[in-house]
Amino acid sequence: MTFEVVNGSFGYDKSRDILKNISFKVEQDTVLTILGSNGVGKTTLVKCMLGLLKWTGGQTLLDGVPVSQMKYTDFWKKIGYVPQAKLSAFAYTVEEMVLLGRNAHLKMAELPGERDRQIALDALDCIGVKHLQHKLCSKISGGELQMVLIARALAAEPALLILDEPEANLDFRNQLIVLNTIQHLSKEKHISSIVNTHYPEHAISISDDTLILQGNGSCTWGPTREVITEPLLREAFGVNVKIADIPLEHGSYTCVMPVALL
Repeated sequence: MTFEVVNGSFGYDKSRDILKNISFKVEQDTVLTILGSNGVGKTTLVKCMLGLLKWTGGQTLLDGVPVSQMKYTDFWKKIGYVPQAKLSAFAYTVEEMVLLGRNAHLKMAELPGERDRQIALDALDCIGVKHLQHKLCSKISGGELQMVLIARALAAEPALLILDEPEANLDFRNQLIVLNTIQHLSKEKHISSIVNTHYPEHAISISDDTLILQGNGSCTWGPTREVITEPLLREAFGVNVKIADIPLEHGSYTCVMPVALL
């Protein structure tokens, strides 16, 4: 599976593009992180690459085929989308929520069958939250709901997951659970990921490649360790930063510290 954006541009106002000539490629078994400050267009980029918003220039390709030319169901059989977790106002059980991920595999008005239910339960088991299957989504924590949304995306049996700030508003433990899950899916289940995040440290810890969105709509894309540098982060976030490796018992951890406003 190859997912690619070629010269993607977009603007809500025709007089100004907020995304300009964005290009990147995600290969099989890899993780790409997208970094950028608040309001720079990260979620807009996700919506454009998924076809939820129409590019004003450029295109998205899936295995070399323009997404705009693909059938809706064919696309969503290969792509799993995990939006930002918000408290559910609907009285779905966790199992029912994850079953919604099977929609792309069902015909119009077709109800999920036993195989669909088993796939949903397997997805919950893979993520480690099968014990929640009978609970209401409105009665579980934000961290638990985030894992349920990942399981829902996995129920589609995708080749690629696209996650919009999956660790936002989570405590340290749940952040690590989400990050470890993304790595596990890539390395063990061969499911690639594109992850929107505010955390350069998270990008360094889980991703093969990184795309940094700048305020002028341009981007820098490449291997994570080459892209996440003090000058590029300074330009993207408007702060002075220091990058340092902290030695640990089994390796090291790269810390990115904002130290001063520009």
